[in-house]
Parts: sequence; structure tokens; C-alpha cells
Amino acid sequence: MLGPTRPVSKKLLWVLTSNTQNTTRRTILTPNALKVATSPPQFKILRRLVVTNSSRAIMSDEDKLCDQLKVVAEDNANMLNAVSKEEEQSPLQAESSQKAEEKALPKLTPAEFKAYNRLAVVMDQYHNHFRATWTEIITGLRKSRPKNQSLRQFLSIAQGFCRMLDTHHNIEESYVFPILAKKMPAFQKHNKEHGEMIAHHRQIHKGLERFEDYVNACKSGEKDFVASDMLELMESFEKVLWQHLDEEVQQLGAENMRKYWTIEELKMLPM
Repeated sequence: MLGPTRPVSKKLLWVLTSNTQNTTRRTILTPNALKVATSPPQFKILRRLVVTNSSRAIMSDEDKLCDQLKVVAEDNANMLNAVSKEEEQSPLQAESSQKAEEKALPKLTPAEFKAYNRLAVVMDQYHNHFRATWTEIITGLRKSRPKNQSLRQFLSIAQGFCRMLDTHHNIEESYVFPILAKKMPAFQKHNKEHGEMIAHHRQIHKGLERFEDYVNACKSGEKDFVASDMLELMESFEKVLWQHLDEEVQQLGAENMRKYWTIEELKMLPM
């Protein structure tokens, strides 16, 4: 069974979801709004998120959001690591998971499907933001950026994309994937036959780092901006990025999640 501290972690990481979903609205939750959504033990930690953001009003919207994500992630680290250690002390249920995957499963009721599909819905909301921003950037390179958008604004959007995707993947690998990996082969770091989600991250970041270096150099004036050069860098990891955005959601979909988890266990997962 999952440890008793997991509901706390879930509530804290729920704030990451809320902030990320509201990226395009540039909305920052107030202390009162957070208090409604969380119980007293968590409110003290979440209040730090609001205070931290208020004291950094001069930062860009993307930097503010990345900073918020990092503050909450740090507050979750000890709790989630403690849960992982507790679970590591128990034997992995690989054999039972494999049998569960192979046997025929009864049809889910609408309520059960919604419960099992919850993580896929949350993850797809994150991924839709990345899809939309990627499309905006690459369309600007292949055709032309909007007439009212300066080159500096265009490069800032690209910078924000790199920062947010990197932060998103760091949080997944630090706090979410290790828990999913207890039962799900696709999220296991050292699985030679599977571990697809981890492998995708590695491939994406090889291209993402080169892309971000180029964008930063152009924005600082170290390099001259050449649309075809930037486009080539994006296209170098476009296929694996879009594959990952789709397949990670599929992994978290109801029909797959039910093979490994009970509904009660899913309620405790930190998303």
C-alpha cells in the first residue's frame, strides 16, 4: 500500500498543475484561493509560493512560473523521497503486474474510467500548452512570425518554451516517474526492454539543449539570428518530442493505468 504522506504531496503538486494550466492567462493564485484548495498543514508551505512570486514582480512571466515550480518542488522533495524509500523496502510486484496486464479486464463504469483517466487528462493539459507554443514558434520560422511581434519577443517565447519544458521534465523525473516506475515498466530508468518515457526525455534534451543555447546566443547578440538554422535545430527533435507528448498521455490513460493500479492508489499519486 502507498504511504500516508502521499496525499500531502498530491495536494502540493496540484498547485503545479494549477499554475501551469494558467500559464497563458498569467494568473497567480492568491493566498485565499490557495487556502480554499488546501488543508492547514499545506497552507504555510503554499503561502511561500505566493510571497516568493510577489517579491519578484520584476521577473518575466516565464521566470516567475519556473521559480514557482521550483519552490513547490523543493518543499515536496523530502516527503516524496520518504514515500519512495518506504516503497523500495517492499518487493516490487512485477510478476503480479504482468499477470494483471495479460488477463481480460471487465468494462469500466463511467465513474471508474474518469478516476483511472485522471492523470492522462492532467498530463494532456500540460502537453497541449507545449504543443501550442511549439507550433507558434515553428510556424514563425517556416512562414513568418506575426507582423506585430518583434524578433526579441519571438526569441523570448522560444526561451520560455525551453525553460518550461525543462522544468516539467525535471519535476516528472524527480517526483512522478519514480513512483509510477514501481509498477509501470515504461517509466523505469534501468529497464533495457522498456523505460520508453525516460528514453524519450534523454533524446528530447539533447536537441533541447542545442536549441536553447542557440536562442540564448541570438537574444544576447552573440550570434546573428538565422531562421533556417533555428528551424533545423527544432526539427532535429520534433519527431521524438511529439511522440512523447502523445505516448506519455497514453501510458497514463484509463485502460493502461487499470492494469497496474487500484482506484484508491491512484487517488494518492502526486498529480
